[in-house]
Amino acid sequence: MTKPSPSSRRAVRPLAACAFTVLLLAGCGGGAPEPEAGGGEDWWTPAPGEVASWEWQLEEPYDLSVDAQMYDLDLFEVAPAGAELHYPGGEVVEVPAGPLAGAVGELHAREPRPVVICYIDTGAYEHYRPDARMYPGYEEDLEDVPDRPAAPAEGSALGWSSGWEQERWLDIRVSERDAWTDVVWARFDLARELGCDGVEPDQNNPLGNDPGFPVTVEDQNSWYVELAEQAHARGLSVGMKNGHDRPGASAELAEHFDWALPEECVEFGECEALKPFIDQGKAVFAVDYRGGVDEEEACREYARLGFDGMVKDLHPNGAYRNPCSQG
Repeated sequence: MTKPSPSSRRAVRPLAACAFTVLLLAGCGGGAPEPEAGGGEDWWTPAPGEVASWEWQLEEPYDLSVDAQMYDLDLFEVAPAGAELHYPGGEVVEVPAGPLAGAVGELHAREPRPVVICYIDTGAYEHYRPDARMYPGYEEDLEDVPDRPAAPAEGSALGWSSGWEQERWLDIRVSERDAWTDVVWARFDLARELGCDGVEPDQNNPLGNDPGFPVTVEDQNSWYVELAEQAHARGLSVGMKNGHDRPGASAELAEHFDWALPEECVEFGECEALKPFIDQGKAVFAVDYRGGVDEEEACREYARLGFDGMVKDLHPNGAYRNPCSQG
């Protein structure tokens, strides 16, 4: 499905490396924390209709004046000057300040306090990110990573183009992904350090999108589960982004996630597939795009299914929102 194209993407207060005790293991070279089994679920798990107004902005123009109970913003847009990504071998990547630096703290200071979700690309390589060089197969000149070579280079985690400029599918196969997942977990660590209440992991659904690797349904579903477990290990709420188009995927995965954020389910006739979330008392934040649907019909479909739906521009920004029945 779709995701925003690259923007200036960068995001709250300057943070010293490993300033918090809770980050000493995960952020200072100790590896990702092991997911905890059962209990202690204190992360945000919204029920259908609980969040009367929410907003999703991943590129400029931004508008943080919207009176929303939940904001979903790009992690690198909200990273402040001085933010860093840390890896188990002790390597550190500096993260440039983004155009929304300070936004997490500013939003959390509001009364009532909104939830802040941080968008993170977890299933595709983005050449324009500060941590791009950490992925196996990185080439400084993107021309050395063509859209459709004969096969992905041996040892490279980078597959075919995801359809977005300067982006490639990652090799999420169970047998191969340990070679690069520390890059993703470092992003999760940064989300926790910046105060994000949860994460929206994106582009984890290569099936049907020609990723360049022989990814199976089992690979894709297990990757979704691992993402949810690693987010919860850090106390972060986590939503299932897309992937519902695979038969039975929502029924299998809804128990692992706290909410869902599907794109274009009305346009592609896929909304019914997300009912397992509603059945389990978990919110579905559905988005279709202006020009792709009749907006009144989309809002009626959301209401029928109990979704908290919205129509936005593609790519989602602060310029346009039709919040359907939201307050």
